[in-house]
Amino acid sequence: MGSLLVQLALAAGARVIGAASGERKLALIRDLGAEAVDYTVPGWTDPVKGFDVVYDGVGGTIGREALAATAAGGRFVVHGAAGGPFTQPGEGVTGFGFPELMRIGQRAPELSARALRAAAEGRLRPVIGQTFPLERAADAHAAIESRQVLGKTLLIM
Repeated sequence: MGSLLVQLALAAGARVIGAASGERKLALIRDLGAEAVDYTVPGWTDPVKGFDVVYDGVGGTIGREALAATAAGGRFVVHGAAGGPFTQPGEGVTGFGFPELMRIGQRAPELSARALRAAAEGRLRPVIGQTFPLERAADAHAAIESRQVLGKTLLIM
């Protein structure tokens, strides 16, 4: 879950739980105001079961575990598969995948304007973890793939 999404969910009054591995990433989740759980710990979903909404950008085992912890009638948004195959939401959970996200994308101008207003008001704070000059784009990609980054990685032109 991106840092801006966390801030929007918290501003709407949601209880937000971020799953990550490594103390740096867990600390960032806490710094953003969310609860943090380490998905490398067996049973990581036990204390936080009953999710109403899950944003799964990981898939694989972690996605399946998050799906199993989703409340009956909950919503499960699949937007990536960084850790394995896409999670396939099952019975009792409303699944959202790329077709649904594309429909939401049609509202991009309106939603972007709202997000920019919130950023201008200081209610959104993007987390820029690192920057690279454009000629070092390969190094930026290597850092992302090695999962060493926090927040967004920017290429500077």
